Amino acid sequence: MSDRGLRRPRVLMITQWFDPEPTFKGLLLAKELKRHGYDVDVVTGFPNYPGGVLYDGYRVKAFHREEIDGIKVLRVPLYPSHDGSGFRRALNYITFALSASVGVLAMRRPDVAYVYHPPATVGIPALVLKAVKGVPYIYDVQDLWPDTLAATGMMNHPVPLRIVGLGMNLIYRSAERIVVLSDGFQKALSERSIAPRRIEVIPNWAHEDQIDPSFAPLRAVDLGFEGKFTVTFAGNMGKGQALGTVLSAAKLLGDEERLRFLLVGGGVEFENLKHLASESHLTNVQFMPRRPPSEIGEILALSDALLVHLRNDPLFSITIPSKTQAYLLAGRPILMGVRGDAAEIVTEAGAGMCFEPENPQDLARVVRELMALNDSQLCEMGRAGQRFYEERMSLKVGGRRFAEVLERVRWAKPHVRAQKRLMDIVGASLGLVLSSVPMAVTALLVRKELGSPVLFRQTRPGRDGKPFEMLKFRTMGSEVDERGEPLPDSKRLGKIGSLLREASLDELPGLWNVLRGDMSLIGPRPLLMRYTEYFTETELARLDVKPGITGWAQVNGRNTVSWDRRLEYDTWYVKHQSIMLDFRILFMTVAKVFRRQGVIVDPRSVMLDLDQERSRRGSK
Repeated sequence: MSDRGLRRPRVLMITQWFDPEPTFKGLLLAKELKRHGYDVDVVTGFPNYPGGVLYDGYRVKAFHREEIDGIKVLRVPLYPSHDGSGFRRALNYITFALSASVGVLAMRRPDVAYVYHPPATVGIPALVLKAVKGVPYIYDVQDLWPDTLAATGMMNHPVPLRIVGLGMNLIYRSAERIVVLSDGFQKALSERSIAPRRIEVIPNWAHEDQIDPSFAPLRAVDLGFEGKFTVTFAGNMGKGQALGTVLSAAKLLGDEERLRFLLVGGGVEFENLKHLASESHLTNVQFMPRRPPSEIGEILALSDALLVHLRNDPLFSITIPSKTQAYLLAGRPILMGVRGDAAEIVTEAGAGMCFEPENPQDLARVVRELMALNDSQLCEMGRAGQRFYEERMSLKVGGRRFAEVLERVRWAKPHVRAQKRLMDIVGASLGLVLSSVPMAVTALLVRKELGSPVLFRQTRPGRDGKPFEMLKFRTMGSEVDERGEPLPDSKRLGKIGSLLREASLDELPGLWNVLRGDMSLIGPRPLLMRYTEYFTETELARLDVKPGITGWAQVNGRNTVSWDRRLEYDTWYVKHQSIMLDFRILFMTVAKVFRRQGVIVDPRSVMLDLDQERSRRGSK
């Protein structure tokens, strides 16, 4: 039962933005995955974010290959743009999606693809790669579309929003795993009928190569920090950030002579905010254009407090703005003007204060409270944030989690899954026709010997742990003791029940489950719902495929081997599944049924239930 060859597993990153563009899920993640043993390639666009202008040294052409720190990168053509025009922004997204759909097919076949969202159109090349080459993908969601489009005002008409929503549902359901940055995102996607088990929560990390927490301020006077209590906002200034609230709070705090708000960055609202501040004669608000990444860490370290703010929209209550991690790492108190998950992080970490978004009075209140603290209290807030980041949100922690998810996903085989479904439909249909007479006779015998109901129905976990009702012929009576409790299986299992189990005739109704799509002809046997919590992380892989009427464990001992061994067989099957293996298991099953090998009609007579066995093992 050996795994694939000794070659390093291959990951293809599909992302519209990659270094030298500012993105923490770019080169940092690629190098971290390489450190975990993955061979990483990248398909991306020509660098033009965030200004919408091509970087020096680049020009748009058909394809451009380069290597950055040992990572092979294929750049594909796109329309450079990132301004307030919805049309030009859409053209930017669509041109990348189309050219990347060609680019992914030009790359060597990966074992798994990693897809960074936004924009949502980046899911198109992932769908193409899966359809043509059978490559599974994980989808890293940074914001929810179309919700974000509506919340930020990029798109308001219900028809295109609905079309985007339908497209997102296709991308979500086609992904083997969806990675989200907060529990709120996980809940939101679960409400869209995405199986919770397919959603992994992995918080973002900061640009650790650009922020030095041990930095000692050297240029406080040059940058205007000397003698000022500086509250800094660093990042994109768009409609979603609603920074007019900061200007209104600054006006309320005009009496605080040593206070200044510093807004660093750019975006569609940058010039408008500068104009509003000038019109309002706000001398305690200063603007600084985008700085090189190498200088951002210095500015954060010089600041007395760091500000996060988003519109008071329900969508933003489940997001964690990426600057949160940078602020935590920088070790400065945070003023969090975002509801929900982001506020909970600051509160749990003890890293700052929270205020109601789009409420200037509340922002002014927390600024005054923060300014009233002494240096020791402010430093402790900063250190608490750093500790929280290192333990929960660092690149080291997140990279390890991504490596684990990729390891599970790379064994998925979409093409085999499609072939198996065709085989299941044909096989189950033929089986139901050929077994119609035996099933009718069996039903009459069960009705005569055991009474009604003829069928035994029980909820079992299907693919991704989704419950379904499994059908079997009933094999036990309904006798109870004096307290009304069912008698042990051995006492309720009569002659007809033993006969049905020995001949495996009790499994025939399961063909209907196969035809419905709840089960497959071949796969891990569906166990009891309560067993799932006792699986190890490795054994949970059995839930990545549909359960089967028979499987690799059944033809390698059935109920005569230990639970550990049976679950190991199931995991091995998931990693090595193929149509040829399924035919082999099918023929082996037929042979064992005729020979009646490995049949124990009452498994509880020779072994404990899985939950009992592992509960006892854990208590020792």
